[in-house]
Amino acid sequence: MMAKEKIIIGCDTSGFPLKEAVVKVLKEDGYEVKDVGCYSPDEGYYLDAAEPVCKAVQSQEYDKGILVCGTGQGMNISANKFSGIRSAICYSLFTAKMSRADSDANVLCMGAWCVKEDEGIQVARVWLGSDYYEPNNQYGINRMKEFEQAMKH
Repeated sequence: MMAKEKIIIGCDTSGFPLKEAVVKVLKEDGYEVKDVGCYSPDEGYYLDAAEPVCKAVQSQEYDKGILVCGTGQGMNISANKFSGIRSAICYSLFTAKMSRADSDANVLCMGAWCVKEDEGIQVARVWLGSDYYEPNNQYGINRMKEFEQAMKH
């Protein structure tokens, strides 16, 4: 059996219960998972999780990242500030699949206030199990990279 991807995951206090459930299931599914916190429902700010997750995906130390907060919005906005990160908020199996298929998203953001625990687990599983439909949208990925380069100047 081929080794599964290395996943890094983080959350804020609002996302803590969903993050814990996702970590447990992904480990059971055979993924190597690094949890960068928060580690209790009483401490943790979303920016404290977004930075280490995105930097680890940027450096390719981890294959993909998952971020969980209340709505997913703060995590997603923060994650997309990092060069090379293509973060997507997913609230359904369809958005999870299509964020990978169309945009080759490498960071998944979820809102714990927006999906039930079992739905969030399934979103993470579908997202991790979906592939990019290259070359169908390679033009779009290339244009995103061009935008990213232009923003550096």
